[in-house]
Amino acid sequence: MSKQKKNWRQKLLCSLVGSTLLLTMPGLGEAGEAAGEAAGEYELEEMVVTASRMPTKRSETAAHITVVGREEIERNSYTSIAEALTGAGVKVESEGGSAIDSAKIMLNGSEQVVVLVDGRRVVWEQQVVSGRAGYSLDMLPNLSSVEKIEVVRGAASSLYGSAAVGGVVNIITRKGEERTATAAAEFGSWDSRRYRLQAGGKEGKTGYMVTAERWTQDNYEYKDPQTGQVSTMPNSDFDRDSASVRIDRELKEGTLTFSFDHLSENGGYPVVRPGYAMYSPDASRHIISNNVGLAYQWRQGDDVTNQLQVYRNHYSALWHRYRYNSGSSNFENEADGIEWNQRRRLSDSHTLLAGFDWRRVEVGVKQMETDGSKMRNLGLFLEDRWTIDPSWTLNVGLRRDDHSVYGNESTAHVGVNRKVDEHTNLYLSWGQVYRGPDADDLFMPDMGYYKGNPDLKPEKGHTTTLGVNTALKAGTAIQASVFSTYLEDAIDWDRSKTPWMPVNIGKQKKKGLELEVSHPLAPAWDVTAGYSYVKIREDKEDGAGYRNDVRNSQPNAYRLGVRYHQDAWNVSVLGRGATGRSLNGFTSRRYWVLDVAASYQMRPDVKLYAKVYNLTNRAYETNYVSGWGVGAFPMASRQIVIGIEGRL
Repeated sequence: MSKQKKNWRQKLLCSLVGSTLLLTMPGLGEAGEAAGEAAGEYELEEMVVTASRMPTKRSETAAHITVVGREEIERNSYTSIAEALTGAGVKVESEGGSAIDSAKIMLNGSEQVVVLVDGRRVVWEQQVVSGRAGYSLDMLPNLSSVEKIEVVRGAASSLYGSAAVGGVVNIITRKGEERTATAAAEFGSWDSRRYRLQAGGKEGKTGYMVTAERWTQDNYEYKDPQTGQVSTMPNSDFDRDSASVRIDRELKEGTLTFSFDHLSENGGYPVVRPGYAMYSPDASRHIISNNVGLAYQWRQGDDVTNQLQVYRNHYSALWHRYRYNSGSSNFENEADGIEWNQRRRLSDSHTLLAGFDWRRVEVGVKQMETDGSKMRNLGLFLEDRWTIDPSWTLNVGLRRDDHSVYGNESTAHVGVNRKVDEHTNLYLSWGQVYRGPDADDLFMPDMGYYKGNPDLKPEKGHTTTLGVNTALKAGTAIQASVFSTYLEDAIDWDRSKTPWMPVNIGKQKKKGLELEVSHPLAPAWDVTAGYSYVKIREDKEDGAGYRNDVRNSQPNAYRLGVRYHQDAWNVSVLGRGATGRSLNGFTSRRYWVLDVAASYQMRPDVKLYAKVYNLTNRAYETNYVSGWGVGAFPMASRQIVIGIEGRL
């Protein structure tokens, strides 16, 4: 390691540790208490479940956690999961500006993220879009059905198995309580039309929540970085219908929950912008996704809680090389799963969680001789949580996975959390990670331009994270963490020869930091600022040593938001930017995007809102695929939407 790199890491770690140790001094401890009184109930006391599979206060959790709650979703009039995550400072990459294209989460510089809906795994073992993430945010439940989103950065394979390299995202749906019903309509650029319905309530011991949404849009527009002209992306129109149902029934010993999510989408699929080799002016895509689950949670006395969940997920995508007629490929995915865990409080200071998850997947690409490729995995996990004294918490986890194709994998993690006071905690965690090759990596037949590789090995490595969360005077909240990840046998496509083939490229190192600050400027004004740094280097063992990954779209990412909330008005301005990008992957080294939103509560039951995305009409991209060309996936130009929402 070079002297410069050592200095960078030492200074950052010393800064984080030193700041937290100072807060333990008597004088500053009193200041922290005063800040807590001024700010009201601090967010660190919020309960989260994803980081350890058990309800835990954020102040006692050894992980960097971002939570987007229902209040924030409604306050900002968010209409998609991608928008809500972006607004909260989570990095989202998209293959262009239309909703039918891929959108994925990047955590700690990795797209290998486990995505859950109410703890149910929805990531596929086959790529469902052009990326390798195994999911797209556009395919998840519509935001009307979401209560909150928990994002956990860092190693999570010891709890969730394969693909939890960058972290975990858990989308927790709304539970029917008091009777509510809302309807909304939204109209915008490119003849975008969106209609939403939501109804919920509780009758006796049965609660229900039902949502439905219809969204249509014509071809979107983007700004050409070479000419500066706004151009239309041909063949990018789409129609989408989505719906969800959740029913909760209180039983004598617990709660039984039924859930169902549906998505149907039809549209054009240009793949890339005109002028690039993969541009498809006549292609179309038809998607059907149906996920159903049944969960039961019950108690055994005061100290034992059980959770059992069974589910079936279905995803199919019919691709036409020529719109709606010929050159078709039919992707079919089916997944059946069972998950069970038991949380047992052994004492006031010791809790043990143990369980298993079993998943069987059948994937296929009809007309390509891959029908019926089956994979099965059984994972056993154990999480041991100790409260050493009121200030120190220790978590230790172990997991063993048995996979039908690539064999057994064992992972472990350990996390130490120091609760300095009611408003500050410091944590250090280390965990092993792995990501198994998916069905496309292993089984795809030779199609002339790419093929699978049955000899692939799983990616393996470990992640270390050090972080601090604190509240200062006058309500200022700070969340900061640094991480380092090392992977061996990283999987990537070898495009140096035809056909392309996935290979274990060698070694990969990632390091970075996350910093988030929020502060109430005045009773009606809030400001948030964020900065993240990610450096990704790969050694393909070709003699060239470690080289920077040119696909890193946000080596340095910046975020600045200002919100005004007074009486019936709620106005926000969000600036997002990035620097340090490689011109071998993107058309610009830097970009800055400005989004503006405003809502007005006309009456207690009627709200008007308007939003402008990319106000300055910036030309930029957030995604690059090696071999497809720089600038192939342009983001949308300026877009304006207006909407109205009313309670029925």
